[in-house]
Amino acid sequence: MPVSAFTVILSKAYPAIGAPIPFDKVLYNKQQHYDPRTGIFTCKIPGIYYFSYHVHVKGTQVWVGLYKNGSPVMYTYDEYTKGYLDQASGSAILDLAENDQVWLQLPNAESNGLYSSEYVHSSFSGFLVAPIGDTSVTGDNGVNVQGEAENT
Repeated sequence: MPVSAFTVILSKAYPAIGAPIPFDKVLYNKQQHYDPRTGIFTCKIPGIYYFSYHVHVKGTQVWVGLYKNGSPVMYTYDEYTKGYLDQASGSAILDLAENDQVWLQLPNAESNGLYSSEYVHSSFSGFLVAPIGDTSVTGDNGVNVQGEAENT
């Protein structure tokens, strides 16, 4: 089965607003489908992918968006009120075609409390669950990932 996977962490706190967050410290990215310079994952193997992110929040609230091809898929919000650090996380399963792009972004300047440091890590991960066309993978309804009924 083909492989596509990455886990990256952010080395600097408070990334730029309105642009992909460049998680720049690579823990795993053997296939190099994630670009740590741009913060963008580019799909090379069409299929079903799982993405997750875990971020620390400090000083103000945070609003993180998971984006696919320039459009938000989902948002996670954490209203930081007091204390040293807070956390927020999110995850999604996405159907990706070749060259689709996925990234995290802070969409609002008033919610930019995303924090990371030497010992406090915010992370972003993704991996291929099943390539499109693998008829051995079926859903609960007996339909494979292409939407064709299984012969039983």
